[in-house]
Amino acid sequence: MRVASWNLMGRSGRAAASLGSLLRDRGGADLVLLQEASPRGMEKFIEAAGLDWSLHIRDVASEMLSERGRSGKKGGRGRPRSVALAGRGEPARNPEVFPDAPLPEKVMAATVKLDGVDTTVVTYHAPTGVQHKLKKPAQAVQLARWLASVQGPVVLGGDFNTPKVDPPDRGGIRTHWHSGDDKLKGLPGDDLLVGPEPVHGLRDVLRLHLADHSDELAMIRVERPDGPLMTSYRTGGAGKRRYRYDAIWVTSQFTVGSVEYVYDEAIEAGTDHALVLAGLTVGP
Repeated sequence: MRVASWNLMGRSGRAAASLGSLLRDRGGADLVLLQEASPRGMEKFIEAAGLDWSLHIRDVASEMLSERGRSGKKGGRGRPRSVALAGRGEPARNPEVFPDAPLPEKVMAATVKLDGVDTTVVTYHAPTGVQHKLKKPAQAVQLARWLASVQGPVVLGGDFNTPKVDPPDRGGIRTHWHSGDDKLKGLPGDDLLVGPEPVHGLRDVLRLHLADHSDELAMIRVERPDGPLMTSYRTGGAGKRRYRYDAIWVTSQFTVGSVEYVYDEAIEAGTDHALVLAGLTVGP
């Protein structure tokens, strides 16, 4: 099966269709974990991508988001961008939201049958540290601890807005709000979610793939000894600073067959993040 994670940059209309067409042209996906997904763009996106269903958090938890003040205000800058799921075959079931999260529109879980196995799937969009400060690590820590409590196979896809350093050796990973940083004032950091030793049992599919492809890893060590392993987002003047903010993580029940970061085509299609694709097999 194929799993995708993608930040759609709030696109709707023709722009959403363009992104869906790129996903279809790259072979499509059985499950798509979406961030910055516009409710107005979902129909165009899933139609163009050849998907059967979608589940947007604003359809699942509109009342909760309104109560939390996260639904946007009329005449303001628009709704906060939020998460969604989409896929082929049997629709997602048992959606779970996180009303106590600092930004609850940015995380959602559900149950999806993958290769005939009920799987917990999670889509996540990290708050930006520049704008939201300590809410960024707080949200990551809450999700990390929740993931540690989940039984059975899990797939997590997201725009994590980190790590800051993504070198070939896992021990050198450094997140932007790493535990021990002075700015955290003793609080735990977002490394609990996507650092070198996360508190849950999931692992980064790209690092799992590279562990089985020593030739690719050796090339990265030569070309990018300080990382990132792949580029999924750029910042700074002319996009000079490259990061791998986008990733898919899985539990030990999964075998990774392939991983692909589609960056240039994704930018051309109309978003600012790479499309991440993984070929996975899940066992009992």
